[in-house]
Amino acid sequence: MNKSDWSDDPLRNQDADHGEHLQRSFARRAMLLAGITIAGVVGLFGRLFYLQVDRHEHYRTRSQSNRVRIKPLVPERGTIYDRHGRALTENILRHQVVVNPWQVDDLDALITELGGILPLSEEEIADFRTRYKRSRRYEFVVLKGSVNEAEHYRLAAVLYRFPGVAIEPTHERYYPYGSLLSHVLGYTNRINQKDLETLNPDDYHGLDSMGRAGIERQYEEALRGKPGFRQLEADVSGNLVRLLSEKPAVRGQDIYLTLDVDLQQRISDVMGDHRGACVALDPNNGEVLAMVSRPSFDANLFVRGITQRQYNRLLNHEHSPLYHRAVKGRYAPGSVIKPMMAMAGLHYGLYSQQSRVNCPGYYRIPDSSTKRRFHCWQRSGHGSLDMEHAIAESCDIYFYSLGYKLGVDRIHDYAQHFSLGEKTGVDLPDESSGILPSRAWKLKQHGSQWYIGDTINISIGQGFLTTTPLQLAQMTCIVANDGIVYTPHLLQQYYDPQVASFRAPPTIPGQQIPVYDAAAWRAAKHAMVSVMNSRYGTARRVGQGLDFTMAGKSGTVQVISFQDNRRILSKDLADEHQDNAMFIAFAPVDKPRIAVSMVVERGGGGSSVAAPLVAQVIDHYLHGSNNART
Repeated sequence: MNKSDWSDDPLRNQDADHGEHLQRSFARRAMLLAGITIAGVVGLFGRLFYLQVDRHEHYRTRSQSNRVRIKPLVPERGTIYDRHGRALTENILRHQVVVNPWQVDDLDALITELGGILPLSEEEIADFRTRYKRSRRYEFVVLKGSVNEAEHYRLAAVLYRFPGVAIEPTHERYYPYGSLLSHVLGYTNRINQKDLETLNPDDYHGLDSMGRAGIERQYEEALRGKPGFRQLEADVSGNLVRLLSEKPAVRGQDIYLTLDVDLQQRISDVMGDHRGACVALDPNNGEVLAMVSRPSFDANLFVRGITQRQYNRLLNHEHSPLYHRAVKGRYAPGSVIKPMMAMAGLHYGLYSQQSRVNCPGYYRIPDSSTKRRFHCWQRSGHGSLDMEHAIAESCDIYFYSLGYKLGVDRIHDYAQHFSLGEKTGVDLPDESSGILPSRAWKLKQHGSQWYIGDTINISIGQGFLTTTPLQLAQMTCIVANDGIVYTPHLLQQYYDPQVASFRAPPTIPGQQIPVYDAAAWRAAKHAMVSVMNSRYGTARRVGQGLDFTMAGKSGTVQVISFQDNRRILSKDLADEHQDNAMFIAFAPVDKPRIAVSMVVERGGGGSSVAAPLVAQVIDHYLHGSNNART
């Protein structure tokens, strides 16, 4: 059979077509299978890449959190000591309640149940919820910072019912001197939601409190220490089975202050029920020896969280015990600035030491149309007196006349050298600068021009001029040590337990003020000695009987205005309208070791009320059991 015969056979043609169809069908299925296989392999590798590379951190963390628990190790806060090594703070061992989020299924139910066992305030619950939301699943979160013994045992007895809840040891701050040092030391207080927005979580991991005021706030970083942690392995039931690693907490540094707690106690005792403030400095280096504000408050109230009722009672108290008068109080200084004013008169050559001014008991502004009289405290007048007598007898007329000649611009420029109108730089938060007024200041603050009457008022330390007790103590130091300015400070040294060594802060040398004049300084100091030791000095009764030479200056400051500038007798004034009693002093005169300023609110006369108290303070310091030089 030839080819034409084969092609013409229909059966043979059908077989051939069927064979080709089978081959094509097989090829398509093979290709489809190969495509599916390749796609599967690609998908598998893609998934592996996704799980192993792209989501590596996520699954590693989840795996870690299922297996690992981290317990914070809370550092013990550094202790604060006075200059003689007496502890001003203590750390008491307490217990806190912590919660592990990984083991908590229903947070609301847990808080409700625990609230039936422990007293949980709304503030504590709110702070806990904030911390809880920000925590990692494997980290413990503080629910209650401190539980007392009864609460501890009550919770421990039922702790098995609360998986993930634990009781851990911690330290609580305690202030053994109570209200005596509250304004200076400040206090620690629970960290709140607002704090959590700004604090570095790593610095406060496991910590429930922080320095809130005073030294506790100023040196928070050094006192706080550094938190550590324990990394623990947990089984499938959440039970801790093994310690994986540990980073110990680092105890905070101890701080030694320049403060003398005995002197602080003495000042508080002599001030008794008086309101006011007293600051004692070492004129040789600016160390703060004592700083008292009265009334005061017990800092221990704030440690565990003061109740709103207790806080409102302090906040709304008529005498503001929370107010740190020594560094924030703005008081008109009164006549205690007269030695400085006298030196300004000598500096600008307006008066000599022998220049005399007649005091008839009142002063009228020269070439003025006003008939207003500015009265001297001595209504009968002092007669003719020179600079020494003007200071010793505190004649207002002499300084009205001097202030008129100086003018506000020169008074402002000269007083700036004594750190008035600016912060002293003491290492405490929230210091006030007081007010050293000028033409520009009055225009800005009151929208009006400066009048000569304003100058007359500030020339005796009243009117717009205000100072803090700390500023007055520093001004006294500058006079005592012949124009050398030291920055007042409380920090003496640190003790670092890690290296077991003391470290002192950098020493800032004293600076001689540019307006220093030896003759003027001697004259001013001599006049301040006359205040205490001359037969005409306003505080001569206080100076009698002292076995050391003391230089001082009194001030009696009106707190209300009198019609026609005529004073009402003290016995006719209500208690709230009595004068503020001021006094500054330093001793011994030839080699000063202490400078003091005191304000007694509504106390009356500076020389009759404040001066005797200051003399007792200085006598205690120079002759007391802690009078050894350090």
